[in-house]
Amino acid sequence: MPGSFLKIPINLTDANDDLVLHAAMPGAEPENILVTFTAKSIILHSTMRGILGSDKKPLRQEWHIGEYHRELRLPFPVMSQHTNVTYNNGVLTLSMPKGEQTVPRELRVKKIGAARGQTRGHVGSGSGHVGRG
Repeated sequence: MPGSFLKIPINLTDANDDLVLHAAMPGAEPENILVTFTAKSIILHSTMRGILGSDKKPLRQEWHIGEYHRELRLPFPVMSQHTNVTYNNGVLTLSMPKGEQTVPRELRVKKIGAARGQTRGHVGSGSGHVGRG
């Protein structure tokens, strides 16, 4: 799919104090994932992982590796500065504490291992917002 974005399938859950988003992004490298908060939406984006080999002829191709992009309106404001992000086994997980207004900002996922990444926005004691996902 050169020149186009792959739509990211997501699950969005209201988990009491948090809004939890799971996004399938197989083949993405953690350091190439960008999460952008605007006042009312969230944008997920990743650049292409690598050049796909042209010496192979696909016989069946049901999922692709490429540039991912998805923008969705948030159902209510979240505290973007306290968002925890993990990426593991091709799934990006964001745990976003609910808030009064969403502060626009960008988050880059930090690589912590082969095909794994995280960004911790909140590690307070007893708050329940650490590393869920």
